[in-house]
Amino acid sequence: MAATAAQAVLSAGIVGFLLHMRYGYTAGTGDHLVLSALGMHWADPALFGNDWVIANAPQPHWLFDVVTWAGTSTGTLDAVYFGYWVLGLLVFGFATALLARAWAPKHSLWATIAVSGIGAVTPWWLLGTGSPMLAIALPGVLAGFLIYLAVAALITERHVLAAVASIATALVHVQQGAVVGVLLLAVVLVIAARDRRIHWPLLGTAAVTFGIVAANLIARPVAGDTAEFAKVCRDLIPYHCEATNWSPQMMWGGFALVGLALLSIAHFRPGRRSLWAVLVLLPAIGLTAGVLLDRFNVPTWGILAQGLNIYRLDIVLMPLAVWGALTPVFAPRPAWVRWPLIALVPPLAYFVLGTKMTEPVFPFASTNGGPWLYLSLGALVLGGFKFIPRVIVIAGIIAGLTMSVITAHSFVWRPLDITFIPNDDLHAWGKAVQAVVPPNSQVLVPPLAIDLRLTMARGVVVDCKNGAYGGDATVDYEARLIALGGIKQCIKQDPGLYNSLTALQLTAIAQRYHADYLVLEPAQQWQQPAYLDLGWTVVLKPFNKLKDTVLKAPEKAPDAEQR
Repeated sequence: MAATAAQAVLSAGIVGFLLHMRYGYTAGTGDHLVLSALGMHWADPALFGNDWVIANAPQPHWLFDVVTWAGTSTGTLDAVYFGYWVLGLLVFGFATALLARAWAPKHSLWATIAVSGIGAVTPWWLLGTGSPMLAIALPGVLAGFLIYLAVAALITERHVLAAVASIATALVHVQQGAVVGVLLLAVVLVIAARDRRIHWPLLGTAAVTFGIVAANLIARPVAGDTAEFAKVCRDLIPYHCEATNWSPQMMWGGFALVGLALLSIAHFRPGRRSLWAVLVLLPAIGLTAGVLLDRFNVPTWGILAQGLNIYRLDIVLMPLAVWGALTPVFAPRPAWVRWPLIALVPPLAYFVLGTKMTEPVFPFASTNGGPWLYLSLGALVLGGFKFIPRVIVIAGIIAGLTMSVITAHSFVWRPLDITFIPNDDLHAWGKAVQAVVPPNSQVLVPPLAIDLRLTMARGVVVDCKNGAYGGDATVDYEARLIALGGIKQCIKQDPGLYNSLTALQLTAIAQRYHADYLVLEPAQQWQQPAYLDLGWTVVLKPFNKLKDTVLKAPEKAPDAEQR
């Protein structure tokens, strides 16, 4: 266990370092724009008072709300979020170390290093799902690594650990909890068929897991029904769950990742390949079928795939795809198996590395990796010869990846900054807004200015980030977006749709949605005289690089209120 723990820490360190060099650890950005508000409001009701999103569309990640509440209440949110992220890294490291000692017992250290290094340069966007390989504290990141640990524990038949990891997954992320619950039931069936007995502890764990998921969905329903969620997919989040909009490059890259995961069968001993069938093959079939049903708009089934968010299965397959890519190096298979694996891995990896959809930091020198990966390819071929030391093979694979990354200048040495909202100008502006905009106020902001709500800690009429996934809340959310320029501005990232609205129109919208204040960005500053003529007053002038102005709404006339 000491060696496993040491390798787990090593893996966590490698992944954490590389992800920070790739993206830069951050807090108070990205999905924190959606997920941090409720916990902060619990800690201080003055923050996000009268917020439409909290009242109508809270996210289902209640445990993250508790974590945020604890950090905000104690004034240590920066450190709490950083610790949350580090915990996820350690979970990934432990799962990797477990599989390394099971699948590469003679070379477990090198296997740990290889999986960690390669994992950190995998695409950040899978088939409709963000990878957990991100440098930010999120439920999806921690749950993605927890489900990897649960799968690793089930593969190595450490059932107590699998139970703990599965329950933790359900507590952290409702959708991933449902996935791991299905995997537990499948393993129970495998054990029943293989050993002629019911594994009651695993069955009980599945029941607890589903119970947590059900309680969470009852307390905070994600969507009214599958049809509602499918509509949200089409209108608001097509990159998540509308496969008809995905590029061929993304589709082929995603299916290639599934193919690499399937190659992990070479790591399984003959007596345990039934576990591969339920832990790898079953998610692969479910994901592939769901994506194709959605892609080709198959009646009923396509909407069902969207509504069930079948794309979450990609999280199960991602780390196993890295292991699949390394089967020629570590899997103890005869030459007639090893050489076909060597022939399959490069083309599959080629397509995976070409997945660049919404990629903020593509790690390699060119699409599909670039010429330096021929060095990795050569090392992989050498891995087919058993007499070549594995350290040489791994060194060659890592060297090719490293040189491609270096020549791309994608990994940058940067100091670690765990500050919540690390942008000094944005942070200072938010504090200034809080001083002039009272709690429980509503602020009208450009919908594409998605970072302002969290920065101000005030409720906004609407923005493109904080949506709803069904029911009356979605109808209201879409109506607000339509009033402020339309839904397409969020998909197309077109600020012109909002900027074309006049001061008179926006004043009427502010009155309709009870907005007390309005933010003018530089592109709208030309309308400031018109706002002043309508009775708005300036309460905060631009004072830093943000250059945003805050206006206070005019007092309503009694006859206007009666009308």
